[in-house]
Amino acid sequence: MRRDIGYLVVWDKPGTRSAPGRFYREMKTEFGGDVRFIQRSVYGARNFGIARRLAELAKRYGLKVVIFRLLKLARG
Repeated sequence: MRRDIGYLVVWDKPGTRSAPGRFYREMKTEFGGDVRFIQRSVYGARNFGIARRLAELAKRYGLKVVIFRLLKLARG
């Protein structure tokens, strides 16, 4: 996992295969390089503020959103 990603933002819209195209266009315009694609419906963010803003944008498009905080495990 990249070190610059501290949070994962995951969304879903039951009954559809993906979020609307305009959501992704607005996300690219608003966030640019502040978020990173992980896989479909999963993006990484450096900090909680960015993750929260992305989650709020997703909610405006009717998506169900969860934010996960990433922790690095110490080698044991």
